[in-house]
Amino acid sequence: MRNSLNIDNKIEIKQSELAPVVSIKNLKKHFISGVGKQKLVVKAVDGVSFDIQSGEIFGLVGESGCGKTTLGRTLIKLHEPTDGTIEFLGRPITEGIQSNIEAINEAKEIIKSHKDAEKKAEAKNTIKFNKKEIRRKKRQNEKNDYELTKKMQMIFQDPIASLDPRMTVKEIIAEGLRISGVKKDDEITKQVHEVLETVGLVPEHANRYPHEFSGGQRQRIGIGRALVLNPTFLIADEPISALDVSIQAQIINLLNDLRKEYGITILFVAHDLSVVKYISDRVGVMYFGNMVELAPADELFANPLHPYTKSLLSAVPLADPNYEKYRKRVTYNPQTTHDYSEEKPVFQEIKEGHFILANSKEMEEYRRELKG
Repeated sequence: MRNSLNIDNKIEIKQSELAPVVSIKNLKKHFISGVGKQKLVVKAVDGVSFDIQSGEIFGLVGESGCGKTTLGRTLIKLHEPTDGTIEFLGRPITEGIQSNIEAINEAKEIIKSHKDAEKKAEAKNTIKFNKKEIRRKKRQNEKNDYELTKKMQMIFQDPIASLDPRMTVKEIIAEGLRISGVKKDDEITKQVHEVLETVGLVPEHANRYPHEFSGGQRQRIGIGRALVLNPTFLIADEPISALDVSIQAQIINLLNDLRKEYGITILFVAHDLSVVKYISDRVGVMYFGNMVELAPADELFANPLHPYTKSLLSAVPLADPNYEKYRKRVTYNPQTTHDYSEEKPVFQEIKEGHFILANSKEMEEYRRELKG
């Protein structure tokens, strides 16, 4: 299992040296609740764009409800995107159609309100093109390239709810192998035992049930289930939030070892910034469905610019009683902090590798802050 995992990932990384492992472009995921005039649109992810490079751990942080988990689930196609594109290993795996629907509706309004024959003809062409794009995208989303998508696996937040209590550990981990076409029980048993050893368990655990393990051991089983298919990319959705501090350190070190030994790329979703700083190469900060700041981990913690990032960092406790005695919590209120009445913010680069959501006036202020 170790050798095959290492070799497979070396091949994938070599193929994707010139391109990111995952590329997210203007990703949106909206949920609609209610009926008729009482419909409410919840913009869980609203226009997020970033790349995840080969072999890195990309940290994604933000408060509960900011869209971190929804983004991860949309990446792995548990949710269909409302709009935007997700590319994996250089190939689009899912695309949203909201922008096409909006373009069609705008063109229909032009046809209704204009008498100019040329504009009407142009609007009809727009409708024709976008209808064709919607059909193409739907075919793309329905297409299931199993060999490609099985290289993307997810570690779920709740190690208890994500494991079937009626299945043994062997059955849980082997399920993906059976779906991928492995039939021989001896080969399945061998791979299950090897992956259990990889995540710090022993082969004897294969015949036990999830309720017989501690929280940290259950999370290791979840990691093993993801690893058995030799993934190139792992989505770790708050994998340590339900665990004790000592067990958290073990899981973090395990993920770090997997990245170093096998070259696996990881999206690490969390709300604990001290953990994210330790494990991540780059960190993206999300607030209410938007990416507000993105930078290398050391740069983000040394030079936080966005007020929300500063607010998050001010909440991080340190093992220093003198610091804690005088630590002041910075609050963030977007209504009073920003004035976007004249110019909307754009996610843009303020220095090499450091991106921030800001308009022109704020960019000038942030540049002065960096110089000062």
